Amino acid sequence: MLPVERRLVVQGVHVARRHQTAHGRSGGIVDKELTIHVSNVAHVDRNRASPRVGYKTLDDGRKVRVARRSGEVIDK
Repeated sequence: MLPVERRLVVQGVHVARRHQTAHGRSGGIVDKELTIHVSNVAHVDRNRASPRVGYKTLDDGRKVRVARRSGEVIDK
């Protein structure tokens, strides 16, 4: 995470291929993960889908986020 720039690196997302040459070592094509802005990050449920989020108050008084379709609690 880069909190000052409000960016983060997500594994397998926004990958660039760089052609590198190195002195004394063999060069080649290297995959490099780049940063994305925090506004482009969403929750993912167990079906690998981005759920719509609702709110629910638990019995102990805590307000938590829940997935609308499955009813699963997102906040742990």
